[in-house]
Amino acid sequence: MRIAIVTDEDVVYRGLSSVVQEMGEPFQLLGRGVDLAVDPGVDVVLYDVAGLTSSSSDQLDWLVKESHAAVVAVARDLRPDLASRAFEKGADGAISMSADAAAIQQVIQSAAMGDLAGDRDDEALDYTGNPTRLGGSQGLSPREVQVLGLITMGLGNEDIARRLYLSINSVKTYIRSAYRKIDVTSRSQAIAWAVQHGFALDEVHDSPADDDDSS
Repeated sequence: MRIAIVTDEDVVYRGLSSVVQEMGEPFQLLGRGVDLAVDPGVDVVLYDVAGLTSSSSDQLDWLVKESHAAVVAVARDLRPDLASRAFEKGADGAISMSADAAAIQQVIQSAAMGDLAGDRDDEALDYTGNPTRLGGSQGLSPREVQVLGLITMGLGNEDIARRLYLSINSVKTYIRSAYRKIDVTSRSQAIAWAVQHGFALDEVHDSPADDDDSS
C-alpha cells in the first residue's frame, strides 16, 4: 500500500510521515518530492486541507478526478470550513490534524481497505463526516461542548446551570464525562485543553476558585 502526504508545511509532513513509517509493511511512504501526476500509483493520500487556501488546491482536484487513490483530508480544527470544502471537491474521508497517531493509522488502514464509511463491522469508524467541529475528534457531545465552552469563558457551575437551564447535578455529570474524554482532571487543565483546541476566548476571566468540578 503506497501512501502519499500532500502538504506545503514541513512540520506537518514530518509529523504525518513519522506516523506512517511506524506502520511498517505493507504500508510504504512515498518520497516527499513524488510527482503524483507522473507517478499515479498511489493507494492512499493524506491531504492537508490548508492547501485549499493556496494554489496547491489544484492537487486535490487532480487526485479526486484522475487517480484511484483514497483521499483522506487532514482537517484543521480551527478551520472546519476547509474540511467541508475538501468533501465538496470529492475527498473520500477526513481525520483531524489533532488526532493521535493510532487514530491516523486507523484511518489509513480503513482507506486502504476501501471502507472509510465503516461498513465492514459494527466497531468500524465512519470517517466520511467533518471531524473538525469543536471536540469532535474526542467524541464530545454537543452538550459537553457547550459546558466546556462556558468553563473556558470562566463561568462557574451554577452560572452554567442557569445559562443552559440544567440542574447543578447535570452540569457536574457533563463536566465529569467531558473531562474523561479529553483526559484532564481539573478546571485549569480543561481550560488549557480547550484553548489549545480552538474554543472561543471571548469574555474569558479568572476561573472560579473551586477547581474540583465533580464534587
